[in-house]
Amino acid sequence: MIDFRYHLVSIIAVFFALAAGIVLGAGPLGDRVDDNLADQTSGLRDENRDLREQLEAAQTDLDFQEQFIQEVMPRLVSGQLDEEHVGIIAMPGADEDTVAAVRETLQTAGATADLTVRIEPTWTDPDSEPVLDELASELVTSGTELPTEGGGYTRGATVLASALLAQPSGEPGGGAHETVDTATVTAFQESELIVLEQDASVAPTLAVMVAGSVSGDDAEDRLGRLTDLAQQFDAAGAGSVVAGPAATADGGLVQAVREDGDLAESVSTVDSADLPSGRAAIVFALNEQEEGGAGHYGVIGETDGVLPPVPEAPETEPTEETS
Repeated sequence: MIDFRYHLVSIIAVFFALAAGIVLGAGPLGDRVDDNLADQTSGLRDENRDLREQLEAAQTDLDFQEQFIQEVMPRLVSGQLDEEHVGIIAMPGADEDTVAAVRETLQTAGATADLTVRIEPTWTDPDSEPVLDELASELVTSGTELPTEGGGYTRGATVLASALLAQPSGEPGGGAHETVDTATVTAFQESELIVLEQDASVAPTLAVMVAGSVSGDDAEDRLGRLTDLAQQFDAAGAGSVVAGPAATADGGLVQAVREDGDLAESVSTVDSADLPSGRAAIVFALNEQEEGGAGHYGVIGETDGVLPPVPEAPETEPTEETS
């Protein structure tokens, strides 16, 4: 059995250790610790200041580049889409400012971009398939063949796309309907599947689908339904581009289109639609679509470059100088 003297000695040893620590901490050891802490704090403060200055310099460079692109882009895209009619399809989650900026860029390029349709998130809901199937059966018009595969989502997408877009008059079936089928559009809108944000009388032949974020446990299924929708829009007109911010190329609709082998060969994508450079890429991608090509542009993943091949500027007639 451990006696009382052992406990007493242990307690005294603890007090001696505490006293020695207090003495050393208040003496030369304490001074050394204080100096080390001061040096480390000063070093961290200097490092933080350097990093902040680097960040401010990088932001200044970025702001300059963005301003430069903003100034140059109108001249770069001017006239590239003259006399073209382009429809804007805002997919679920698409940012309103990005949609508006895309429309402005298309108009700067000379296109008529009056039609804007927003696809509601309800389009991809599981219980929307029978509704879409019924609408397709009721609203299908002559000249539009409903697919036998793909179910209600595909059939509904086929009818909506054919109501909004048209083939160019020089293509087979082109000019068959030159106006938007407002009755069909109204029926889809009353079913709370779409919203007609800007109307147009002339049916566009080209489409830009602006992608947004898609989240949730069933995001993969919803993206599959949107990919199917993009395919039908591409088939209904002369060409289409799916564009969105960088996030849509990493788990979003842009990535889904790029990973669909057949669709990736016909639909172009741009993963920087929220930037001026990306919106310029949309213009040139539409040109490429009209010529029967397709490509994938931006900075995320494997792409065909930042921009499609830039066409030569349209020739302008010389003007006579006035005295």
